[in-house]
Amino acid sequence: MLKHTETQLVPFEDCGFARYPELPLTGEPVTVRCKVYEPDDVPLLRVTENGKTKVLQADEHENGCYAFHLGSRETPARVAYQFFTGTEETPVYTFDVHTARTLTQARVPEASGGGRELLAGEDLLITVDPGEQAGLRYRQLCSAGASVPGTFSFTGDGCAVSSAEDGLLSVSRGGETLLTLTSLTVLRDSEDRIVKITENWKTTNRHVLGTGERFHRVDQAGSHTSGSVTERFTRQGDQTYLPVPFFMTEKGWGWYTPEAEPAACAFGESTFTLTRETEPFAPWSDRFLFGEPRDMLAGFLRASGGCALPPEWAFGVWISGNGWNCDAEVDEQLRQLKENDYPASVMVLEQWSDERTFHIWNKDRFPAPEATVARIREAGLHPVLWQIPVIKYEWDGEPGPELQLDEAEAVAKGYVVQREDGTPYRVTERWFHNSLLPDFSDPDAAAWWFGKRQHLLDIGIEGFKTDGGEFLFDRRVRLHDGTTGPAAHNRYPMLYEKAYADFLKRNNVNGVIFSRAGYTGAQTVPIHWAGDQVSEWSELRAQLTAGITAGLSGVIFWSFDIGGFAGPIPEPELYLRATAMACFCPVMQWHSEPRGGQFSGGMGEGYNNDRSPWNLAEKWHDPKLLEISTGFARLRETLRPYLWREARRCAAGCRPMMAHLCLDWPDDPRAWCTDDEYMLGHDLLVAPVTEKGVSERTVWLPRGEWEAWSTGDRYTGGREITAACPIGSIPVFRKVK
Repeated sequence: MLKHTETQLVPFEDCGFARYPELPLTGEPVTVRCKVYEPDDVPLLRVTENGKTKVLQADEHENGCYAFHLGSRETPARVAYQFFTGTEETPVYTFDVHTARTLTQARVPEASGGGRELLAGEDLLITVDPGEQAGLRYRQLCSAGASVPGTFSFTGDGCAVSSAEDGLLSVSRGGETLLTLTSLTVLRDSEDRIVKITENWKTTNRHVLGTGERFHRVDQAGSHTSGSVTERFTRQGDQTYLPVPFFMTEKGWGWYTPEAEPAACAFGESTFTLTRETEPFAPWSDRFLFGEPRDMLAGFLRASGGCALPPEWAFGVWISGNGWNCDAEVDEQLRQLKENDYPASVMVLEQWSDERTFHIWNKDRFPAPEATVARIREAGLHPVLWQIPVIKYEWDGEPGPELQLDEAEAVAKGYVVQREDGTPYRVTERWFHNSLLPDFSDPDAAAWWFGKRQHLLDIGIEGFKTDGGEFLFDRRVRLHDGTTGPAAHNRYPMLYEKAYADFLKRNNVNGVIFSRAGYTGAQTVPIHWAGDQVSEWSELRAQLTAGITAGLSGVIFWSFDIGGFAGPIPEPELYLRATAMACFCPVMQWHSEPRGGQFSGGMGEGYNNDRSPWNLAEKWHDPKLLEISTGFARLRETLRPYLWREARRCAAGCRPMMAHLCLDWPDDPRAWCTDDEYMLGHDLLVAPVTEKGVSERTVWLPRGEWEAWSTGDRYTGGREITAACPIGSIPVFRKVK
């Protein structure tokens, strides 16, 4: 098998078989690499340029990856290339050698009629529109004669836009200059079309909050984002499953774009750089918001579809374990719930299917699925089934007739994501590589897909854990609705999740989907969880960061895996601190990786690595762990009326249920700097413990009157206090007024 990709699979990491650079400039050397899986396969490269074709041997190779150095070109050009062996060849790939031009000054044409037009350069004209919503449109004046509209829009009273002495344009409000566009660089392909735009802004803010669910820090000042949906198994660092092209600052301005092309942002000291690719002649826009942070966030959420509300039962305790792969496992969990008087409202089954089609039950392990589902529901639980958006390529055994029929029909009818040449796209690498992806932008494909899953709703399934969705890597794909390349990569998770949400609605199921990946509009298809983390203290801190940043980016309802999903089972203290935090999160749930999983500690398939409190209590010989965990589950039940009230209130008001303090105290500098506390709803301040071996922690109480949840003690805010937090407790404060 030969493998090549034009773009990296994970931003900022080298997969070993990509093109370098992805969008080369004149004078920049180009290298293309491919990967082979058979040691005897030695690839060659066919290169076509200016009507001439030549065949090249690799310049170097290591670990099955072969590199071909193509040199540089001093003028714009288009180059086609194809890898091949004696038995196989890749598709034909192309790249353009681009030119870049940077504009740093604008002038007002004499005929502009009062300064409505700013002439930034011979190929760029910016026009300023009057009106309540000030707008700037600039069009690219290509040699091809077409005009490409780009839009800056500014929403906020008192916003003024003008030419800048030290750049292209300035934005001020209330007499203060907030933003100056200091330069703009456009990248043009061999046909002189703009394909990439970089904006450099000078700013006055110190804090940047948003850009999606982030694991490495809450304040993005000094950080960067690729703007691309990324699958990253554990220790996510600065990568994210759920980027959102939106952020806001303490200076009362924010930014977003409705486009799906990845918007890479870099935040320096008093600077903001935005880089995005764009299809030639495609419109694009920057939208700036002004006001209080809660108003900017709500404005962004309303503009991107509003907020959906999960059912009330989603705010109970969720229980899950990948090892529950048969009736006996399910029945054991139901028995433990009853025996321990442990309240729960949702049971997630991951290993319920044949592990091939993911729509057929494994009848060897679940011989009577209707009866299994009935027992779950009779126990007071709402059943949710795991899903993955692939037509699987079976590497480990026979695909079976059902999977073969699914693949043949989907390919024949064009129900799968395709490349621009009409051939089916297969997942390039990583999880489920070589599998096909259903094209959820095609109504016929969606109807076919869910027709095979209708029987699940008919027997009482009430939701789906829509895992994955980050697998669309190829730049040359084209969805049924016309979306291409990197934009299709970012849109795909939302198309997938919305298709499942619509499936439930069409069947009048008041259900839920539970998703990992996402993009703009995630709040329209709740709920999202933080993906996969290892059972370590640093990962618990990252989960807290992820929840706060997800809320700042518009994810209204969020969750995480108590104690971590992967690795050896968590130590009791870590598990109990995570349980306490989850009790005061929008959704409380525990889950674990497959038994014998890649981080399981070598215990093997027979080792029970469930994160259930009864399993951990047994493994650690610690009955206190079960007692405390059960206490938190019962406390969660007492919170449900409050949580349901606040869930409805937050969805209606476009406010995250897990809210950063700046949303309620925007004029408090300390609120902007606090990154380990949050408001759960409007009335509860939660300060989780994420460090080992501590019995107290510092808590910042914003101005107002507060009452400690555990003791009833009263505090006047606007100050820092030291809160006791013995194991089995968590600092929580009720806002009195």
